[in-house]
Amino acid sequence: MTITRRILLLAAISIGGIALIAPLAARSAVPVAPELDEHLLAIVDAPAAGMGALDRGSLSVRGVPVSAPSSDDAESLGGEPIPTPASAPMEATLYAVAPPPPPQRVVTYDGTSVWDDLARCESGGNWAINTGNGYYGGLQFGYGTWHQYGGGEFAEYPHEASREEQIIVAERLRAARGYAPWPACRAKLGLP
Repeated sequence: MTITRRILLLAAISIGGIALIAPLAARSAVPVAPELDEHLLAIVDAPAAGMGALDRGSLSVRGVPVSAPSSDDAESLGGEPIPTPASAPMEATLYAVAPPPPPQRVVTYDGTSVWDDLARCESGGNWAINTGNGYYGGLQFGYGTWHQYGGGEFAEYPHEASREEQIIVAERLRAARGYAPWPACRAKLGLP
């Protein structure tokens, strides 16, 4: 038998074996709901009153009353009795609810500069916008571009900077690349 035939035979056996084993593996992957013991879910001898009225002198384990150890038991074991704190009524615990996030601030300017026109086109004129799309502020700077052109000296993110600070960074960007970073609004506004 030649080497080629041996390889083909082994490949056929391997594929056939996988085809036979795959259904078994698929059946074993079916999730099975665990069986719960009903006695674990049953409440036996639950106190009628709230936790504050619980008598710590007679605790119960699975419905069997168990008395608290006496001081004689502790001394016979070579230890000292540990005082059990008096049971205090359980008070309602109030949890502070986090206040809703403050509404996103809107900073618009009715200027007539080219930057105001670009901001109206890019962000609706909101210089403080952060929509979560990776672009920030009135001129929709990317985080990397903002820092590359010195925006980090004003604020970590563009939407945190003032209109004037965003324009300073935009002037630096325009000096290097023209209006190319704003292609859609550049075409819409007829900018070079």
